[in-house]
Amino acid sequence: MVLLRFYHLVYVVVIATIFCFISYQSAQAYDAQVTIINGTANHCRPNLSCYSPFQVNISVGDTVTWINQDNRTHTVTTGTSNYGPQGIFDSGTIKPGQSFTQFFGSVGKYGYYDKTDMWPSGYVVVSKGFSHAELSWVNDSLTVEKQNYTSNGLVITKQIQNTGNADADSIIFTLKIKNQTSLFYNGLVKLDIPAKQSVPVIFVWSNPPGGQYQLFFDANSANNAGDMNANDDRSLDLISVPSSTPAQNEPVPIVHENFTLSDNTASVPEFSTTSYLVLMISLVSIVVLSARSGLKL
Repeated sequence: MVLLRFYHLVYVVVIATIFCFISYQSAQAYDAQVTIINGTANHCRPNLSCYSPFQVNISVGDTVTWINQDNRTHTVTTGTSNYGPQGIFDSGTIKPGQSFTQFFGSVGKYGYYDKTDMWPSGYVVVSKGFSHAELSWVNDSLTVEKQNYTSNGLVITKQIQNTGNADADSIIFTLKIKNQTSLFYNGLVKLDIPAKQSVPVIFVWSNPPGGQYQLFFDANSANNAGDMNANDDRSLDLISVPSSTPAQNEPVPIVHENFTLSDNTASVPEFSTTSYLVLMISLVSIVVLSARSGLKL
């Protein structure tokens, strides 16, 4: 009876270990995003393809989400416009504003096209242990200060971090400043973001008029080779610029930071390797203590 109870406990631990391993693999998966850009009627020129980026590189177990930002319906279908569908996956009709997500469980290079248009095409390259960059704006890192004593310009700085295991080189960062009716600033900078580091992204806005403004920060996912989470590459902040010019290095009031612009990110429990190790130790301890208690009885 005691031995049977012990085997039952071992069986529970084995099942829990398999479950934890599967959950851990799921928690490590990424969702790469591809935009079906507006302008397919003109073949999306001067872009290489109407799918942006044209090629995404992911690991086995990752997903890719295609978002239709065009005003026409499209599909994401494996195959080519010359030879037709291959039958691996087919999104069906993706209406404007809608999306389609595909899971990739096998290594390979998957070419796809749009059955409603002969022009758009793209590739998904799936490999094992793919190294990638992962960019996101750092919460509460926005600073806005006067440029210098002789200028009415504002220096706007926000930190970007790369939590991935590969460098992100030549990334284009943009900032658009708007109020309710007009665009007041549209600037870009190009930076390299080393793996596991954060870097300040700096813009200078010359002679801003007083008022409240929206700051739209974006790390251009179309040029992020291997960047898996485009949702975190965008941030919206609100600032209030006083009518009177602030003194040098005097901060400009920040009304609110870090609005979420895209709500497509899947919620995945963030369990680390240490968490799983602690769980396994706890389960083994329960088995040992239970076995000892049973033997004493």
